[in-house]
Amino acid sequence: MDHYLDIRLLPDADFAAPVLLNALYAKLHRVLAAQQRRDIGASFPGYALAAPSGNGKTVPPTLGDTLRLHGSAAALDGLMAANWLAGMRDHVTLGHILPVPAAANLVRVQRKQVKSNPAKERQRLMRRKGISEAEALRLIPDDKAKWLDLPYLTLTSQSTGQRFLLFIAQQAATQAAVGEFNAYALSQTATLPAW
Repeated sequence: MDHYLDIRLLPDADFAAPVLLNALYAKLHRVLAAQQRRDIGASFPGYALAAPSGNGKTVPPTLGDTLRLHGSAAALDGLMAANWLAGMRDHVTLGHILPVPAAANLVRVQRKQVKSNPAKERQRLMRRKGISEAEALRLIPDDKAKWLDLPYLTLTSQSTGQRFLLFIAQQAATQAAVGEFNAYALSQTATLPAW
């Protein structure tokens, strides 16, 4: 991961930044899945968790307005040779493929999942164990739903066609680690440079 490419969202009167980032990331997911790439990672330079603001309200968590892609120069060139940004070019500023700065820190960018849909969990339990709906509701009441206070993207899986929330945790790392990236450009083990 010695090179990077920044894709920055442009301000838009019609679409909020999270909507544009969802569309951009969906396009990235489609091209990574189609090309079966495992050598491209993604990070978010504007990533921030929820925080109190000066007016007593809480600022929601955000991924920011920049998607940073990581990989070798050849991997990034290969990705960008595909016309995957079609339809987004009016909404983004595309940077150049550049070497990672020497003084970069490290981050780990991972997907986080929780059981946030008790109804779906009950259906699964009823299928697996053959129990009644009432028993499933007793075992998994609605108040068992969990929510992560992390920024997320709303995506559709290329393999299942299901829409879901992709919660993203981006945390500083102290030791470099290699690993494979999935079709969402995320890895449970690999670190990426950050500055």
